[in-house]
Amino acid sequence: MSLWMLFKDELNGFYRSKVMLALWVGLPAMALVLYFLTDDIEGMPITMFVGLLVSSIGGLLTSVLIVVNILNEKERKVYDLFFVRPIRRENLLLAKFAAVFLCVMIASFIAIFLAAFLDSVTEGYGVREMLSSISDSLLITISLMAINSSAGVLIGVFSPSVLVGVLLVLFGSNQLSSLVLLPMITGWGEMWMVALASIGISFLLLFGASILFDRKEL
Repeated sequence: MSLWMLFKDELNGFYRSKVMLALWVGLPAMALVLYFLTDDIEGMPITMFVGLLVSSIGGLLTSVLIVVNILNEKERKVYDLFFVRPIRRENLLLAKFAAVFLCVMIASFIAIFLAAFLDSVTEGYGVREMLSSISDSLLITISLMAINSSAGVLIGVFSPSVLVGVLLVLFGSNQLSSLVLLPMITGWGEMWMVALASIGISFLLLFGASILFDRKEL
């Protein structure tokens, strides 16, 4: 079974899940709620503010979703069925990472573009300002989602239980993804630094998960 077939199978399962449906509805709804409830965010565009919140909330839920999914599949001995066939173990993890990442990013895109539309209507932003705000928000969201998704894969592989996995997400991956924003928040870094850092961290986390998964007795 190829990586592409595994990806389609994982995608088919995740996009129908109740958690993912809640994200697709909840994240755009959050943008609307912020629009009506937020009066002053120190000059920050709603688009950027929504991007930060989407990254934080969506990233946390994404990590938990992946951890719980992997641990449940390990408990039900699902992977035993795959291992009797000529399938690379790391492809199972990459397919799961890609499927969850894509689903959550769709929900994030909807929320961010909705926020950008509200910014253009209320603040009178032009096309250039809108595109700049959207690109920055999307870059932050993609960066943090990638870290949280890959961290969720790693935690799911080595965690002994769902409770331990969720705690590691709360006090591990969520904090790690927040640290990536420090260069931008402190003013001594640029957006491209956030992107590069997230790519490097995500690669290392997935690489570590692949090694552990390949050596682990399931």
